Amino acid sequence: MTSLGKALLTLFADVEIHGREKLPKKGPVLLAGNHAAILEVVMLAAYTPGNVEFLGTGDIPFDRNYAFIVKAYDLIPVNRGNLDRQALNTAVSVLEQGGILGIFPEGGIWDAGQMQAQLGASWLSYRAHAPIIPIGFGGILDGLQKAIKLKRPKLVMNVGDPIAPVTLEPGQASLKAILERSSTQLLDQIRSLVPQSDAQLRHTKLNEVFSLEVQIHSARSGTPVPLPEDMQIKHGSAYARLMFYPVILDILVRNLRLPIHAIKDVQERKALEPLIAAWSTILAYLEVNPGFFTYRFGVEEGLAVQKALNELRHLALWVQERDLSISVIPYHRYLDQQTGEEVLEKGGRFPHSMRDR
Repeated sequence: MTSLGKALLTLFADVEIHGREKLPKKGPVLLAGNHAAILEVVMLAAYTPGNVEFLGTGDIPFDRNYAFIVKAYDLIPVNRGNLDRQALNTAVSVLEQGGILGIFPEGGIWDAGQMQAQLGASWLSYRAHAPIIPIGFGGILDGLQKAIKLKRPKLVMNVGDPIAPVTLEPGQASLKAILERSSTQLLDQIRSLVPQSDAQLRHTKLNEVFSLEVQIHSARSGTPVPLPEDMQIKHGSAYARLMFYPVILDILVRNLRLPIHAIKDVQERKALEPLIAAWSTILAYLEVNPGFFTYRFGVEEGLAVQKALNELRHLALWVQERDLSISVIPYHRYLDQQTGEEVLEKGGRFPHSMRDR
């Protein structure tokens, strides 16, 4: 499958690799790169001389359109957001046996500029005493779609110098502090290897502020109705953050196939059943996978998202009983590091999977 992947990449894309000689024939070694789509997996497997096993998602189903690609390669599924000792032990075993492990340190596919350092790669490096090779990919976003349309996208893979295994020396800070510092440094090195032309990753958002505007009106007259104290949305900023994370919303809709399209249009909403059902559906999924939001937003913010969903559902039921209408508008304010301009977004940013309805 590796040879086939290389042949298909050569046929349908313009592939440019810098530092190819640094790709290993054997391990123990971790290959760590940024992750915007499925093509990074194909490129790593196709151009690395040795066999690469990947640490990947096991907590959500793969997009059915691309699941066949994932099945073609060796994948160690990990239940992200929950302590998955079996997956971690398997990954350590691969490295201890001299294997090559592919991993994406931000812990999943993220919007440009929203990557967050997870501790997995650094912990595996420490545990198996394995070096890490940072890799920056470019041209990946929409690359597969362009290739399918015979537009030959330019795909770039910049391979960095190996990083020594993470160690904890006597007298150093705690292991957690060492792992956090190493993870941040690794992600910084990966970002530095992403091509300058990949502008998507250059729009870093600074001083982000999320807020939620909730208004209640009479369904008949449109007169504003005061919101009772016990109906206040105390965690609205967390919900607003979710509304501006299209990658996470896309997982909910496309991978998990949750019917939540109603959440994208809640200005002067009178028919509340679809909205209540959407919030209830997400909450029901959290019963099955409680770490879904805490893994992606952090524990405090992830729990706040869940609380906000409960608060909004409770409010919507109250509004429904009184024949009122509700308006829920998220806002996102930030400073664009590249342009220096302050940006205000309103209403949310939704993936293509939610724009067709």
